[in-house]
Amino acid sequence: MQVGVQQTIISADDPKFGEYLMKMWRFRGMVLTLAKRDLRIKYAQTALGISWSVVQPLTALVVFTIFFGVLLDVEVGYPYALFVLSGVICWNLFIYIFTHGSNSLIDNQELIRKLSFPRIVLPISKVLVAFVETILTLLLMVPMIIWAQTPVSSNLIVLPFILIFVALFSLGVGLVLAAATLRYRDLHHIVPFLVNFGIWFTPVFYPVSLIPEQYSDLVYLNPMASLIELTRWSLFNDPVSPWAVTGLLTSVIVLVLGVIYFKRVEDSISELV
Repeated sequence: MQVGVQQTIISADDPKFGEYLMKMWRFRGMVLTLAKRDLRIKYAQTALGISWSVVQPLTALVVFTIFFGVLLDVEVGYPYALFVLSGVICWNLFIYIFTHGSNSLIDNQELIRKLSFPRIVLPISKVLVAFVETILTLLLMVPMIIWAQTPVSSNLIVLPFILIFVALFSLGVGLVLAAATLRYRDLHHIVPFLVNFGIWFTPVFYPVSLIPEQYSDLVYLNPMASLIELTRWSLFNDPVSPWAVTGLLTSVIVLVLGVIYFKRVEDSISELV
C-alpha cells in the first residue's frame, strides 16, 4: 500500500504586487507608531515644540516677499505673500517626504536588523509627519487670507486631493532613492544637493507668466510645477494650463515605479544596512 506524501513547494519568488500592498496595509499601525515617534523626537526639549514647523515656511515667506514682492515688484493679482506661501507649502511637503523618506533606511538600521517588517513602512511614516506640518502651515494661511480680505476659490474642496498627489510623487521618488542609496551611498549626498536647486525651476516664488511664452509649457515637465499651479488654482482660482494635469498622472506613475523598485530590492536591505 502506497502512502501519499503531501508535497509543499517553496518558491523564492517575490509576492505579487497586490499581496505586497496588503502586507503594507497590515502594518499600518506601525506606520502610525513611527510617525508619532518622529514627531516626539523632533520637537522634544524645545521651547516652541511643534510650532517650529511653521518657522521654516515663515522664513521663506519673508525672504521671498521682500526680494520678489517688494524689490522686484512681482504682481500676481492678490497679495504676493499668499502666492509664495501656497508654493512653499507644496515644496516643503515634497522636500520633507523626499529627504526623510530617502534617509529612512539608513536612519533606522538598528530597527531593520532587529525586527521583521515591510521596510517600506519606514519611508511611508514620513508622509504622516509631513502632513502634520503641512496642516499647521495651512492654518497659518487662514489669518493672512482674512487680514488681506482675499476671496478663496470654490475649488478649495479639491486642495486635499492635490496635496495627496504631492505626497504620492514625493514618496515615489523617495522610495527609489532610499533603496538605491543602500548600494550607492554617494547618492545620499548628491541627489538631495541637486534637488535643492529644483526650487529655481519650480514656480514656488514666481508665476509661470514670467517665463517667455514659447518656453512656459516646458515648466510642466516638472511634476511639482504642475501640482503647485493646481494648488493655487484650488485656493485662489489662478488660471492654469491644461498641461498642469500631467502632474497628477506623473505622480501616480512615479509612486508605482517607486514601490515596484523598492519591493524588488527589499529582501537585500537587511544585508546592506
